[in-house]
Amino acid sequence: MITIKNLSKRWKEFQLKDISFSLDKEYCIILGPSGSGKSVLLKCIAGILKPDEGNIFLEGEEITNKAPEDRNIGYVPQNYALFPHLNVYKNIAYGLTIKKVDKLKIERKVREIAEFLNIAHLLDREPKSLSGGEQQRVALARALVLEPKLLLLDEPTSSLDISIKEEIIKELSKIEIAVIHVTHDLVEARSLAEKLGIFIDGKLLEFGDKKILDKPKNRKVAKFLGFNVIDDKIVSPWDVKVELGGEYKVLNVLDYGYYKKILVDYNGTLLKIFTKKNISIGDKVNVYIQ
Repeated sequence: MITIKNLSKRWKEFQLKDISFSLDKEYCIILGPSGSGKSVLLKCIAGILKPDEGNIFLEGEEITNKAPEDRNIGYVPQNYALFPHLNVYKNIAYGLTIKKVDKLKIERKVREIAEFLNIAHLLDREPKSLSGGEQQRVALARALVLEPKLLLLDEPTSSLDISIKEEIIKELSKIEIAVIHVTHDLVEARSLAEKLGIFIDGKLLEFGDKKILDKPKNRKVAKFLGFNVIDDKIVSPWDVKVELGGEYKVLNVLDYGYYKKILVDYNGTLLKIFTKKNISIGDKVNVYIQ
């Protein structure tokens, strides 16, 4: 479906370094911290930025140097980029209008995609009157109505509160074309990913299925995902056991109800541990690494 080969790009403070991966008709999450180059990757695929090196292929055709409008790729930026002077219907219909599609066909397609994303009741509204979640759906509809081969989503839920985010994730899960969705949110990754890539410092350090989230092989990836790295060994916070009355001091406790996440000074290393024990800040504990 889409193949990226040895893609590199310098852009302001961001840099992509020799990125390669292939994706079929799957939902792919690109996960990584802010500033890791995720958005630069999307802009290169969309044609907004031109790579310094490397190639991009879509369904076997090289599109590296094609204009954005000739790629048949949908792109939804972080700020949604809705036209404030157009209502929802006209925002969704914009791309079809530019392509001079028949008006009756435009109306049918706009209403179909609006029904699909549960925004049919908003078609006469102005963008400024919409909630963040509604604006996100409109931006998705505007991209999907063009029937792209590939959809690119840049942090699609980053500005939404938790309840709205859950609704948008449900809508995203209905999409049946290839998707590349960049985020730093582990909940989105676990909920949506069929394929998963981890970006750190402009490099794609791991790529595969969701097992990466539970069994990372790279030390930097492990640290990003909240694992402990002890003497080159990657250890899950669930695989560290504690008992009160030892020599290691508890520096912080986060209480999640069912369990606690405690941070322990382990010979100068900040050790993350999940436990159901009644432990408080300042307690001394013994640590057992499995």
